[in-house]
Amino acid sequence: MPNPGCDRPPANRQIATGELPTMLVPREQFAITTTLTPEEVRERLSEVVEPVKLVRWRWQRSEKPYQGVVNERSFRISRIIKYRNSFLPIIHGEIHRHYTGSEVIIRMQLQEFVLVFMIVWLVAVGGFGLLFALSSIAEAHFDSAIFIPVGMFVFGYLLSTLAFLAEARHSKKFLIRLLSR
Repeated sequence: MPNPGCDRPPANRQIATGELPTMLVPREQFAITTTLTPEEVRERLSEVVEPVKLVRWRWQRSEKPYQGVVNERSFRISRIIKYRNSFLPIIHGEIHRHYTGSEVIIRMQLQEFVLVFMIVWLVAVGGFGLLFALSSIAEAHFDSAIFIPVGMFVFGYLLSTLAFLAEARHSKKFLIRLLSR
């Protein structure tokens, strides 16, 4: 039964079919409830988001901290940084009318290419680690070479997760401040 004055879908949505479990993939999802109308939310976002540039030189100054697209009911943005970080989150947002204002549902995730690369990397080194472990068990001989793929797996996972979470934390604080004023 729909709520009057609220165009938002029910809060207890399940993970859509085909999505990877959250613990395996760095991601952040949260909602901001604000007294701003959906139009004011779009306006505030548009004030801090510029269109995506095909080439962005490090010495170019940007007037706005984010780049992307802000539509009527959604947005897709990323932070403009002056350094390289392949794990910079892509921020997807949905703007919903909510009682006395709006609710903005935000989902941050890795760029698609980086996500695919990291999955291939982790599966490959994890597979090699498993093969080393199984061969050590079968031969009843411990081989310290098992630590190489295990270390590569842990390094790859921690690198992508920690770099993503640091950038996601920065964007989350910024968006909460922007939309809570």
